[in-house]
Amino acid sequence: MKGKQQADQSKITALYCRLSRDDGGDAESNSIGNQKAILTKYAAEHSFVNTKFYIDDGWSGANFNRPGFQAMLADIEDGIVGVVICKDMSRFGRDYLNVGLYTEMTFPQAGVRFIAIYDNVDSANAVDNDFTPFRNIINEWYSRDISKKVKAGMRARANSGKHLTGSVPYGYKRSDNDSNKWVVDEEAAAVVREIYRLYIGGMTFRQIAEEMTRRKIDTPAKHMLQFGLYKYGRRLNLDEIPELWHLGSIIMIVDRYEYAGHTVSYRHVKVSYKNKKKIQVPESERIITRDTQEAIIDEETWQIAHRIRESGRHRKVIVHDKGPLNGLIYCDTCGNKLYFKPTPRLKSPCGCYMCGYNLHYKLCSTHYIRRDDLDTVVLTHLRTVTAFAQKHEDEFVKMVERKTRRSGEDTLRKNEKELSDGQARLNEIDRIINRLYEDKVVGDLSQERFAKMLVGFETEQTQIRTRCEQLRITIAEDKEASDSADRFVKLVRQFTNITELTTEIAATLIEKVIVSQAEKVDGQKRQEVRIIYNFIGDVSEEITE
Repeated sequence: MKGKQQADQSKITALYCRLSRDDGGDAESNSIGNQKAILTKYAAEHSFVNTKFYIDDGWSGANFNRPGFQAMLADIEDGIVGVVICKDMSRFGRDYLNVGLYTEMTFPQAGVRFIAIYDNVDSANAVDNDFTPFRNIINEWYSRDISKKVKAGMRARANSGKHLTGSVPYGYKRSDNDSNKWVVDEEAAAVVREIYRLYIGGMTFRQIAEEMTRRKIDTPAKHMLQFGLYKYGRRLNLDEIPELWHLGSIIMIVDRYEYAGHTVSYRHVKVSYKNKKKIQVPESERIITRDTQEAIIDEETWQIAHRIRESGRHRKVIVHDKGPLNGLIYCDTCGNKLYFKPTPRLKSPCGCYMCGYNLHYKLCSTHYIRRDDLDTVVLTHLRTVTAFAQKHEDEFVKMVERKTRRSGEDTLRKNEKELSDGQARLNEIDRIINRLYEDKVVGDLSQERFAKMLVGFETEQTQIRTRCEQLRITIAEDKEASDSADRFVKLVRQFTNITELTTEIAATLIEKVIVSQAEKVDGQKRQEVRIIYNFIGDVSEEITE
């Protein structure tokens, strides 16, 4: 053994240290400083010289793409490492397949001796290593268990409305009294409100960015750095931050639901505890906790901006005035947008809207409608609806609720109770599964029994989650129906006497306008126009002139 040990003295003795946030209560004993002290002492006592530390601080044991670990592997491949020493097997890794791959194949093939001090593992003493594979499996179970507990804890924080992100969006700052609470940064909030106003008023993201730059308004990064709010990446100096507003900054501001006063969690999740790659979560599966901080943008304004964003209806800079309804008009036959076509030969400020599928692909009818005719129809109907909503507010609210609500009050309460019970059961199953893993590790539960019970509980979890998601959608739709009329009335109050159809009015009150093919009835041209209003839909049958 001394000969083998002596032969390795010319090569590097790799002293490997790793610490992860997942180590929880063991973090102090497993600190990098403590590990270094243990490894240094062991190397000195066993005459290992030419030592070199490879350190991964803040890296999970299930992830082997750690910079320190990869640097050590590179040196092993170069043939300059003779011995690898770590405090214990869990510091090396918590994925038993990968741990076995390195310790049973990669290291022996490279002639590298492996030592895990506290586990009494030494590849030079093969007889003493029979239990090592089982220890690796236990370490992986531990990693899986820790991952489940961390996820459960974060989900509980999200459900309670606590912020999971360490960064604070532009427009907010941390409260001086409570670091977990966001308060409005009034100077930045005024800029956020102006961005929403310009966007709803018809400007594109690029135009808004150019306007912010023209006004010499500090960019979010510069503002947050000036006031000690910048927390992203390395510390920057003011002169390193450009004055130019970027398109992405405007898009991010318009997209963030946090400005309406709510917290959105789980926009992204890790693929698994072994793979730290993040994937985007669909909007329907994200956790939204309402009213967690003071709103900068009211709910109605954010919803309007979001609808505009989804429809992609903003216009580019153009020569011709396409009118306030451009981008909102759809074909009744094929469902595609109607595009504006100028008619310069006409003296009136006119043009017409034509079906895009016919215009570009000849796949729909040739129906079109003059811009001035459509503007007149929409303005007339808009004035009728808004006047009714203002004069008969209570009647209007009740009418919209009857029209849009899916279920009654009793059904709503029943669905809410079922959702609450389902969520409680999910939390209970999480606790049961954690106990199963613990019983399996200590030997109180056989592998066969463990596997059978795990499949049963995970199947139940999947069924409950599916049902809970259905209930959330139904409840949200019912509650939205109750709020829809109030929201529309709130919007109407902004326009007490509509005399002209403007881009701002159209974007604020109208979701879409659906135009049908013109027909001749008794020798006269007839063309149906349906107006779908924001939040309340089509109310043509309920409200007439």
